[in-house]
Order: sequence, then structure tokens, then C-alpha cells
Amino acid sequence: MIERSDAMKIMDQLEAQMMKKGWPVPLTPFYLVDQEKVVMLLDQLRVCLQDEMDARFIKAFSSASEAEALLYQKKPKNQGKERSH
Repeated sequence: MIERSDAMKIMDQLEAQMMKKGWPVPLTPFYLVDQEKVVMLLDQLRVCLQDEMDARFIKAFSSASEAEALLYQKKPKNQGKERSH
């Protein structure tokens, strides 16, 4: 089973804060929400997304480094060097 990311959980909380705990403004499509709670959730989301992006970058970078190391190991040792006679 795939777990939902922390970012998705925070977005669900943000949606619930706006739609279920917000107060509808009559005759408009708008809701009043608790600004402190929404800002707190947005801050958590920023941190979470940055952490997830950093983790993916590190994973991609380490995978690329491993691939380069394998390619370097497979190259003949004298490739790229010119012989001088």
C-alpha cells in the first residue's frame, strides 16, 4: 500500500479548514477562514514540499553519480588520452 505524502495530508487539512470549518459569506462564493490556522498549514506545506524536493534531488543525484561511476569503470583506461610518439 502506498502511503500518502505529508504534503497531501497537509493539503487535505487545508481544504478541510477552508470548506468545513470556514464560514460562508452570504450571496458570494467566498468563505471566512481562521487566518492563523491557514497560514500555519501553508508554512507546514512549504517545509514539507521543500523536504520532499530535496529528498528527490538527492536520490536523483546519487543515482546519476552511481551511473557515471559505472560508465567510468567500463571505459578503457587509455580512452581520451592521446599517445605521443
